[in-house]
Amino acid sequence: MSREIVDSWLAAFQEKDITKLKLAEAFIHSSPFGDVVGREAYLNLVRGNEEAFFSPKLEVLDVIGSGDNFAVRYLVNGNPACDCIYVENDEITRIYSYYHYGEKPSF
Repeated sequence: MSREIVDSWLAAFQEKDITKLKLAEAFIHSSPFGDVVGREAYLNLVRGNEEAFFSPKLEVLDVIGSGDNFAVRYLVNGNPACDCIYVENDEITRIYSYYHYGEKPSF
């Protein structure tokens, strides 16, 4: 069941439908921008920034799971990203998002 929860999270962003997000009341999202605490706070953030959340093209590369913990490696507009997703009682309790949000470095 936990993998289905992760798949519904991915589908929510690919289909631009936040009703598919199965988040715990005390959900926490951590990203390079900081922490968002609480399901409603996160949903309000998404609703208020639909362009940023729904415009990027997402391409899922890997979903790796162990029990109720998953790592999802994907591309956002061609840029690599990874989310570590934690599931309890058929709800996502925490997501750690890792991505570079500044300019691309030149090598």
